[in-house]
Amino acid sequence: MKIDRDQIINKINDELKDNPYVFAFWLEGADAHNTVDKFSDIDIWIDVKDGHEKKIIGQVRSILSKITQLDFDHEIEHPHPKIRQTFFHLKDTSEFLIIDTCIQSHSREFWYTKEPADEKVKILFDKSNVISFRDLDKIEFQNSQKTSIAELKKTFLFFQAWVMKGVNRDNFLEALSYYHSFILEPLVELLRIRYQPTKQKFGLKHIERDIPNDVLKILENLYKVNSTEEINTMAQKANKLFFEVLDEV
Repeated sequence: MKIDRDQIINKINDELKDNPYVFAFWLEGADAHNTVDKFSDIDIWIDVKDGHEKKIIGQVRSILSKITQLDFDHEIEHPHPKIRQTFFHLKDTSEFLIIDTCIQSHSREFWYTKEPADEKVKILFDKSNVISFRDLDKIEFQNSQKTSIAELKKTFLFFQAWVMKGVNRDNFLEALSYYHSFILEPLVELLRIRYQPTKQKFGLKHIERDIPNDVLKILENLYKVNSTEEINTMAQKANKLFFEVLDEV
């Protein structure tokens, strides 16, 4: 029997919607953005009554086990204290069909912001108006961007001393690590500020869809280094791009 994502989502929805301790069930990621392909996972969010988080995780586990055997079940510590995150995978399904499940305590105060391109959800049910959207605080956002740009401008060249130290000593791995940390990562952040500012801290996630293709090709090339000599050459090219973009923000 072939198991697909809709079967999994519908099964969870059917069994949770009448649970009095579950207030909302929604999807983020590919399902929310209508970008599902054969490599997409399932990003599940469930809002539950405080004190019932463990029980609902167990219920989701039981629901999935009714579909077929689980071959992976692992909870990680989420950065937010009121979110519990567990990864599940069903036997004989695509290796990419990972069921990323976040259980949110109902007392968590949160909302989505209307403007950011990535803040979209697909609501299966919402009994208590859990999911809400607010307008972006444009003044606060602009001030935050100005602070970030000033920080990048001040530190970008300064911290490259560590990169050049590794290059001059011909320590490739050390130089590579610093090249990523002190040149490529701040460059990517600046590119996001320029082209997709509400996703400033996304790093390389979705980068292919977030910056123009011609800039993307330059960025890809900057990541293709195999020696300290190439790091030295690419660092100069990265610097050139950085200050060109800095003039545009």
